[in-house]
Amino acid sequence: MDFGCGGGIDVILAARKVGEEGRVVGVDFAPQMIERAKKAVIASGLQQWDIELRVADMGESQLPGKCSDVIISNCVINLCPDKDAVYEEAFRILRPDGRLAISDIVLTENIDSQLRERFQATWAGCLGGAMLEENYWQIIGRAGFTEIHNVSRHTLTPMELKAMACCPDEKFTPPPNSEDLEIVQGKVDSVKFTAVKPSLG
Repeated sequence: MDFGCGGGIDVILAARKVGEEGRVVGVDFAPQMIERAKKAVIASGLQQWDIELRVADMGESQLPGKCSDVIISNCVINLCPDKDAVYEEAFRILRPDGRLAISDIVLTENIDSQLRERFQATWAGCLGGAMLEENYWQIIGRAGFTEIHNVSRHTLTPMELKAMACCPDEKFTPPPNSEDLEIVQGKVDSVKFTAVKPSLG
């Protein structure tokens, strides 16, 4: 399961990983992204494989419970206003002993409330929904996940910060002012982590 599958790159990679006997589901709230993902699957020659692409809210996917072995997500959950709902839904969908493999953006230090509001004004930029790392881990634990392991982390460079703040493109998300970006330099990390749904979950 790919939460926030976008244009389908990770769906295709996952399909090649599980092979023709496996199943991959990509979920995205944007119909345009699902259409792009469908075209990408066809272009990759995998249209006969068991790949489902659906428009859905990650916090309320309408998928059956305990239907997935693994949920992946690449820098998308930070864009969701209700992260509790997303991780509760992930927990519901995963089978016992199922795993999360997530890449996301977090703040390593608190930032001023007015500065946060300015970033949130362009929520599509990945800084708009980024939250304090400590609170992020608490959300995952509250949902019921255990064995939360940081696989890697990287503090965003000034250039990466600007790119993230304008995601997906400056045509759609105007860049924040340079002073605001300077304030958060060194305070925004890209984290990759895994977690497990306990066997009795």
